[in-house]
Parts: sequence; C-alpha cells; structure tokens
Amino acid sequence: MALLGRRLVRSPGCLVLTCRSDALSDRPEVRRVLGALPRDCVRRIEPPALSAEAVALLARRAGRTADDLHAVSGGNPFFVTEALAAPAGETVPASVRDALAARLSGIGPAARAVVELAAVVPGPAELWLADEDAAAIDECIAAGLLSLDGDALAFRHDLARRAVEESISPVRRRRLDRFVLEALEARGGADPARLVHHARRAGDAAAIRRLAPAAARAASAARGHRQALEHWDAALDAGAGAEALEGVAYEAYLCGRMDRALEARSALLELHEAAGDTLRAGDGLRWISRLLWWSGRGAEAEAALDRAIALLEAFPDSHELSMALSARSQLAMLAERGEEAVALGTRAVELARRLGDDETVAHALTNVGTVLVGGAENERGRALLEEAHALAAARGAEDHAARALVNLATATLIRRREDPRGAGDVERALRFARERELDGYEQYMLGVRANLRLLLGRWDAAEADARASLALGEHQGVSLCPALIVLGRLQARRGDPEAGETLEEAWRVAVKTQELQRLGPVAAARAEHAWLDGDVTAVAALVGEAYELAVSRADPWPRAELAHWMRRAGEHVPVHADDPEPYARAAAGDHLGAATAWARIGFPYERADALSDAAGEPARLEALAVFDRLGAVRSAAHLRRRLRAAGVRRIPRGPRGASRAAPAGLTPRETEVLELIVEGATNTEIARALVIAPKTVDHHVSSVLSKLNVSSRREAGAAVARLAPARGD
Repeated sequence: MALLGRRLVRSPGCLVLTCRSDALSDRPEVRRVLGALPRDCVRRIEPPALSAEAVALLARRAGRTADDLHAVSGGNPFFVTEALAAPAGETVPASVRDALAARLSGIGPAARAVVELAAVVPGPAELWLADEDAAAIDECIAAGLLSLDGDALAFRHDLARRAVEESISPVRRRRLDRFVLEALEARGGADPARLVHHARRAGDAAAIRRLAPAAARAASAARGHRQALEHWDAALDAGAGAEALEGVAYEAYLCGRMDRALEARSALLELHEAAGDTLRAGDGLRWISRLLWWSGRGAEAEAALDRAIALLEAFPDSHELSMALSARSQLAMLAERGEEAVALGTRAVELARRLGDDETVAHALTNVGTVLVGGAENERGRALLEEAHALAAARGAEDHAARALVNLATATLIRRREDPRGAGDVERALRFARERELDGYEQYMLGVRANLRLLLGRWDAAEADARASLALGEHQGVSLCPALIVLGRLQARRGDPEAGETLEEAWRVAVKTQELQRLGPVAAARAEHAWLDGDVTAVAALVGEAYELAVSRADPWPRAELAHWMRRAGEHVPVHADDPEPYARAAAGDHLGAATAWARIGFPYERADALSDAAGEPARLEALAVFDRLGAVRSAAHLRRRLRAAGVRRIPRGPRGASRAAPAGLTPRETEVLELIVEGATNTEIARALVIAPKTVDHHVSSVLSKLNVSSRREAGAAVARLAPARGD
C-alpha cells in the first residue's frame, strides 16, 4: 500500500483508504503507511460523530424513536446504525456485544477486571476505585475499551459500557456493585442517588432503606420528581414504612401518577386509622379527595373531603383544618359555586394567616382569585392569583405555585376569551410545569394550549399539542380532557372517521367530573359533530343538560356557546344581558356583526362559522374559503350542501389538495398509512412510525381499505399498483 501510495504523484488516479481512528494507536504499521504517503497529494478527512439531529433523522427513517440513542452511542455511526437495525426493545444490539466481546478476549485478567469494574459505574469511574493499577489501565486504554477522562476512566460510548456490563455474570456484578457502594460510602461525599443505584444493584435492602430517603429528597429539591418517586419506591420495596409511603404519595401526585398516589395515600390512611391518629387521618382524607378529583371522580372527592372536615373540626386551629377548608373552597370553585368558594376560601385565608401558614394562604387565594377572574373583579382576581403564586413559589410549594398559574390561564381562556393576555398566561404556566417535571400539570396545559391554538386557527400546532398531551404517560381523568376535546373537534371538522369515538371518550371523562368547564366544551363539540352530519335533532339533545347546568351557574361563555347550538337546532332559548358579543349578535340575527366580533378576538373558524349563517351569498362564500384554507373539509362540505340547497349556482370546488391527488381520495395521513401497509408494516409498527395511537391506526386502515374498495392488506398493494399510472408515478 505504501509503494502504491508513493506512485500517486505521477499517476492520474485516486486512492481511497479508510481506517478506524482507534487503529492508529492499536496498529503502528497503519500509522507508518499513512506517514509514508506523499504529503502534497494526501487529503485526510476525519468525519465527526453524528449530531443529535442526524441520529434523530436516521431513527425516523428507520421508523424508530431516537430517545437517548445519541447520548448512549456518542454519535458513533456504527453503534447508531446497529442499534436502529436491532429488534425493538433490545438494549444492546448483538453486533455491538460481539464487537466488545472480541476486544475483551484480547486483554489479560487484570485489565478485564478494570473494565468490568468501570462497566458497573454509570458515567466515569474514579481511578482510585481500580487501585490505580497503571499497567492494567494502560492495557484497557490501548485496547480501545476505556479512555482517561481527568482522574476517571470512561467508556467511549455508553452502549459499549452496557455491552460489557451485560457480559458480567449476575453474581459477580452484584459483588462489584457492593464493592463500589462500600468504597464510595467509606470515602464520603458521594451523590446519594449514585449510592442508591449501587445499593439496588447489590440487592442491599438495609442500604436502600438508609440511603433512598436522602436521595429522594435531594432529587425533589432539584425538581427531579420522577427520580424522587423512583427512590421512594425503592425504599418502600426494601421495607421502609410510613415515611416512604408519604414520599411515594406526594411525588406520584406531582408526576401525575394519580393511581399510584391513591394507592399510597390509602395505605397511609389505614396506618393512621389503626394508630388512632385522627389529625393525620383527616389530612389523609383531604389528600385522597384531591387525588380523586384529578382522576375525574368528582362525587367521590366531595364525599372524602366531607369526611376529612368532620374529623379535622376537632382541631380548630390547625394547618390541616385550614387546608381542608381551602380544599372545600376549591371543589366549590370547580363546580362553579362561586359564592360558596369565596366564603370558604376567605375563612381558610383568615385561619391560615393567624397560624402563619403561607402554604394554605396561597392555596385559598388561588380559589378566590379563580372565581373573580372573568367577572366584574377580574383584575383583583388576577392580582390574587399572582399573590398566591409568589407566596407558594417563595416557600418552594411548587404544586400550589403551578396551580395558581394554571388557574390564571384556564380561567382567562374560559371566561374572558377576548383577553389578549391569555396566550402569555398559557405559555407561562406550561413553562413552569415543564421546568419542574410536574407531569400532570404539563399534560393538562398542553391540552389547554392546544385549545387556544385551535381557536387561533393554528390547527397543525393544536393537533401536535393535543397528541403530545395524550402521549405524556398513562395519566387519567382531568388532565386528558382538554386534549381529547381539541382532537375530537379537529377530527370532526376535517372529516376524520375517529371523531365520534374521540368525543365519546372526552364525554366519559367529563361526565365523571360533573364540572361545567369539562361538560360544556365537550357538549358543544358533540353538537357540532352532529350538526356537520346533518342530524339537527341530535344537537339539542346533546347540549340540553349541559346548557341547564350553565344557566344555573350563570357562566356567560359556556352558557352562550351552548345556547348557540340550541338555537341552531331550532330551540327557543332566552338571551342574557351578559352574553358575550359574538353570541349575542348571532342570537339577534346579526351574523355579520358576530363575525366581526370573532375577528376582533382573532378566532378565524368561529368567524367563518358566523359568516356561514349570514343571509348574503358573498359572506357565505367567504366562509367557505376560510373552511377550505383551514382544512375543515367536513365543515366546507356541509356549507356547500347548504349553498346548493339555497340555489347558489357558482360554488367554488375548493383547493385541489393532496387528498384529491392521492389514490381513491385518500387524505395525506391515509396515504402515509397506505405506504406502510404496502411495505408490510403491522398496525403496531405503523403506530410507532407515525407516532399515533394503535386505535387511530385501526381507523385509518379501515378507511384506506374502504376507499380502495378492497378487503385485505394484500389487495391494497395490488390496488396501489393499478392506480399508480393514473397518479403519474
């Protein structure tokens, strides 16, 4: 090779040599050859590691999610491609294990011991752990297994570390973890989380009980609530008692794991009742009430709180009673019983201030402020919510601080949709929840932002937020409701076949809460779905109960929206003096005025919907153009039918979108599904590739087969082949 290289100067050719970078140190002969090549005609190219974006792109093309692949592979192209080619769920690809095994076979026992010790340590392993055996360490480095990172040894890529770790026998691995644990404890100053990791791997229950609480508290203080929950769970599994149960209950609540939190709180309640501790039992019932509400079980939450207050009234000057009174105020606020919420909240604030209890003051002020936002005292309500947030944040009560921001955002969007501050309120609350790993609040606020983006006409962004909300863990109940409503409305307006099922699921969640802020929007969305189907009779039936609830609560926006659908169904319902302008004008027959009012707020679909009811042909044709632009295929089709029935002759056909160009009129999403069907992908694989729910895939597959007029996936491939010439492929 060296001889051939020296002739390049006189030859009109090109010699391409490839070499792994570690071969330069492993094999001196390679370095000699490269050094002998003529400098004038040598161009040395050293490609950098793949970037995180490149890894994500490769993962998408492979139909996989990137997750932490860039971090564990270091961007090494070999490791990345092998990991993506491996079966899903395989932590270390077989090819990577084989490559590491070959390297391990080439080193001596002492060096292998160093590599195995480093493998059980996530991240760099201190040199002193290996007794600074210089010869063995040098052998590991020369073999390309480890590198020296300051005073620590590290694998070049975490996949390599995992491969070595998996090759160690279980018994030896436990011994190594125990050795590292004892060494770190003896030296002192180690991160508690690191100690717990090795204690768990060593199966040392006593060490876990001793170390996990400190690790959990440190993680929680650093806003790592998911990690804190993991530590408390470990302590509980190792035999820890009430302290661990309390930790699991609280951190699971902050992480949105209401089922786990309820389980722990119920176990704690049994302990307190068995010990005759009435104060703690009452406080436990108050917590259970909160968790039941988050789970969408409103009636059970009320009953649990009644029991709590009955117990805690025996302790008239206690934090527990003041918080229970505030919790009762909160449930009244959520049920739109404003006067009751303010009275109870004020009583809780007065008691809490006497006790110097800022936590309860913040909680109760949030309830009172939420009631006032949207009414005549809107600015005072906002001020109280800001005060509540500041109080809670100052004392590290992140749950209460987050709730104040969430309520400020949602109350503004529900009761004062015209307030331009709503968008900023939503972003602020979402950012606060994300930064603190408050998953339940984050899931909820993603749904709230999806609703705002839907109203603003940013439908793709709204769908992305709604799907991100639904994908954020397996939370149930209240957190899911906003995202389900948005997704159902989008599907209904676009004509997606799963709209009905999505809205039914949203209705099941809303009914369990018995709260107008859930029932009202879902009822309106179901009415719109029926209206677009032309089923006018069903419209009134779908909104009637929610409308009566809105009337009893005197809440203008939900009441006016539901009344609007009642009137569209032919029902005669009264107009109220405080009806919001867009609905008031529509009720008076001034649909152009209603459209103008919607335009001032900035809601394009609602403006177009108002124009669609106007008497003049130009207004209705303008509405049609807006529906077409937004992609509201079903809304546009419904309006075209009405225009034809009214005798309008020149009705625009609308844009020739991707669905018209696709075979058999498939939508863009259905086209993606069809391509994967033809490739032989299962429904599970399609769901993973497109990042959608398996149930949604079922709907799309059924729709694709129906539009292609075939009964099997195999026939779909043949149909595509027949249609290809017509598409110009």
